[in-house]
Amino acid sequence: MKKAVIFTATAAVVASSAAFADVAGVFQSDIRYYEGDGNTITDLDGAAYAVIDLYVDFSATNTEGFNNENSFLLNMFGGNMTANNWDGTFNQADLASALGGTWQPNLSLAAGTANPLIDSFVTIGGGVGDQAPLNQTALDPAFGDGTNDTIYNENIGWYAAPTANQGFVDINLQAWVGQFCVTGDAARAGANFDLTISVGYNYGEGTGAFFANDLSGNYTFVPAPGAFALLGLSGLCVRRRRA
Repeated sequence: MKKAVIFTATAAVVASSAAFADVAGVFQSDIRYYEGDGNTITDLDGAAYAVIDLYVDFSATNTEGFNNENSFLLNMFGGNMTANNWDGTFNQADLASALGGTWQPNLSLAAGTANPLIDSFVTIGGGVGDQAPLNQTALDPAFGDGTNDTIYNENIGWYAAPTANQGFVDINLQAWVGQFCVTGDAARAGANFDLTISVGYNYGEGTGAFFANDLSGNYTFVPAPGAFALLGLSGLCVRRRRA
């Protein structure tokens, strides 16, 4: 389930330092801010929650003789994350939130107190909300029990079976790999995180496996100063690593 965005200025992007077939990098979406009901769009000042999505972008020049439109995401692996300017706690609002939540997307439903709009999870394409029960994303052993703090474990990863119908790129040549939500207070304090991770993919059955290693960069929950300037002109107006 993809959501509408409220800022058109890109907050942060990540690109690889090397060319990997057609992988351009891991990019974040524009930032969405929600009021306390977890549903009403607002701005940074009024936000109770701030949300971004991450996507693997397959729009780089292809060096393998295949079509980028056939890129098929298999897994994310070897991931290591560092939290900056907040305590590192992501908001989780899935069916397991009473127990601390989980990074599994198949529990990110709209039922009871669960709300996929302000939930944090990882995914290989797939969907949440009504589509959550069909999402076949699984967590690597490095994730442990997959609860909130495990996003900071070393060498985390997630994957979906190659037969799952959820690794295809969209019309923008991107594959969705996660949603990340923090509180409005954390966003206003400048919350952001660094992530280094590798990607496994192919171009369909029989094409072999390809890898883009050590894609790294920074992702933020507050628009860059240039984004604020653009919004104004349009009239819309402790670094810490956790084990």
